[in-house]
Amino acid sequence: MIVSWEWLGQYVALEMPLEDLTTRLTMSGLNLEGTDTVDSDTAIDLEVTSNRPDCLGHLGVAREVSVLYDLPLKSPDPQPPRITPQVSEVASVEITCPELCPRYTARLIRGVTVGPSPDWLVRRLATLGIVSINNIVDITNYVLMETGQPLHAFDFDKLADGRIVVRQATAGEQLEAINHTTYKLAPGMCVIADAEKPVALAGVMGGVETEITETTTTVLVETAEFSPLSIRNTARSLSLFSDSSFRFERGIDPHGLDNTSRRCCELILELAGGELLDGVVWTGEPPSAEPTTVPIRFAQVPRVLGIDVPPAEVIAILEQLGLSQVAGSDDTTATFAVPGWRRDLSREIDLIEEVARIWGYDRIPEDNRVPLTLSQPTHRDLVSGTLRDLLCAAGFHEAMTLSFITPELFGLFRPEPDRDPLSVEHSSRRQENLLRQSLVPSLLQSRRENERHGTFGVDLFEIANVYLEAHPGAEGSEPTRVTAVTGRSFGELKGVCEAVVTHLAPHAKLAAEPQDLPGFVEGRGARLLLDGTA
Repeated sequence: MIVSWEWLGQYVALEMPLEDLTTRLTMSGLNLEGTDTVDSDTAIDLEVTSNRPDCLGHLGVAREVSVLYDLPLKSPDPQPPRITPQVSEVASVEITCPELCPRYTARLIRGVTVGPSPDWLVRRLATLGIVSINNIVDITNYVLMETGQPLHAFDFDKLADGRIVVRQATAGEQLEAINHTTYKLAPGMCVIADAEKPVALAGVMGGVETEITETTTTVLVETAEFSPLSIRNTARSLSLFSDSSFRFERGIDPHGLDNTSRRCCELILELAGGELLDGVVWTGEPPSAEPTTVPIRFAQVPRVLGIDVPPAEVIAILEQLGLSQVAGSDDTTATFAVPGWRRDLSREIDLIEEVARIWGYDRIPEDNRVPLTLSQPTHRDLVSGTLRDLLCAAGFHEAMTLSFITPELFGLFRPEPDRDPLSVEHSSRRQENLLRQSLVPSLLQSRRENERHGTFGVDLFEIANVYLEAHPGAEGSEPTRVTAVTGRSFGELKGVCEAVVTHLAPHAKLAAEPQDLPGFVEGRGARLLLDGTA
């Protein structure tokens, strides 16, 4: 994320030296990649981690600066003037794939004059490496870099029937994007269409047919929320990446759609003239009015960080970050409502991390003793440890194998014939792309590899998960299995199993009965029964 020093100063007073600011930002999690002088401005290149899409706009970075330096934040409050008629009387929006586009908003401005952007706007975009196109397109780019919310402007007169349809592409459809490259669309890709054809790749790039030109007089302003996975798949399938797709892939704040739309319209009216029709076409589910709430225990802060942070400071830091304290808090615990732009905050430890980075990691002494609390091993850990000890004492060696196997091996050892295998859609392992339902194939491969390197007769065991498809209406399961491969006789192996049962369930009765098993020579298989249950 490239940030303009001059632009950042519009939202927060930058009275500190540049070096001090970049150091504080780095210490708080926005690592400095470098700085560059562009005319009279300074471009600051910050590394923004994928869980902080709120910092992919100048307002988000300004919010961080305001908290770090305890300065007031000046956010725009757009209130563009409107005229009749209602926009819903002129334009319509339909969503046929709500799983790919939960919500979509549209506003309409008539009578705009498309032309060059003013110098201040051209300079600000140039600092970020963005080339000026025209005032309308530049405004959409400006608002994107201000708020972090992508948006798009259509030439409304070129939309067939004045309709917007958010749908999936169909086989054989093509779109010439604004980069003048024609793309073949695959079924399942989310597109913005009019009444006849696709006019934009949703969340990725607009199309040439409806782009803003000098002849445009009516503009439809789009803000929307798209599925991050859908945008990621489309961008990668077409090798087409943009500032918009980069942000949609990481998730946007659905509560900010309307504000972003109003901000864009306000600037268009200011720089391109025109009249904004009253109202907004809002299609899809409104964002949840119930915010995520997360409790924090004040005593847990020093227990985790090893330093004392007064509860009043904890509350002040979290409130400055945009969280709001809810009812039910007391002297030992507080509960906070998380704003829509901070989806990464869902647990108490997340709030403690926020306190630590704003309070200052540099204020944590290097040699400070952090109190540790010993935890008791779980029942599963105790049983697994006993199994390892018993099998190792019996001459077996523990193996750790990959969870992926080939379709051929899966077909040979299929203990759950009524469940289809789970596969990885985009796996770098083209052959071994199925998740195993049995540990036998993996252990046999390990035994074969040992023999290939001259180690024969090795007895192996593994304690690991297998992966089963969910039955209709049920959750998938990952049960833990214990499996061994050996060249010993059946009697010897049965003796090992009896020793295991004696230690783990001394009152249980172990029995064996013949059974033909997939992957085994006919007549050489058996199943073990513990108190009559397989």
